[in-house]
Amino acid sequence: MDRTKPPQSANDHQAPELVTIRQFGNMSEALLAKGCLDSAGIECFLADLNVARVDWPVTRGLRLQVSPDDAATAVELLEHSAIDDLDE
Repeated sequence: MDRTKPPQSANDHQAPELVTIRQFGNMSEALLAKGCLDSAGIECFLADLNVARVDWPVTRGLRLQVSPDDAATAVELLEHSAIDDLDE
């Protein structure tokens, strides 16, 4: 055990700030976008996913969130992904 540092408690760890880069009203589209970012190695999260699975009408949609450092890359990747090409 390193005695130069005090032991860390659970309160010493703060969750990283996340930014919402997209909001979805459709769970399938949200999961596709998350999969696209996951496959590119960008860590991302779908906020409110558990609530949406249990009671969709209660949610206001799903928010795709990433770290601020990854936000610009993630947005660009989603804008140029095959998912958006399907709409054209």
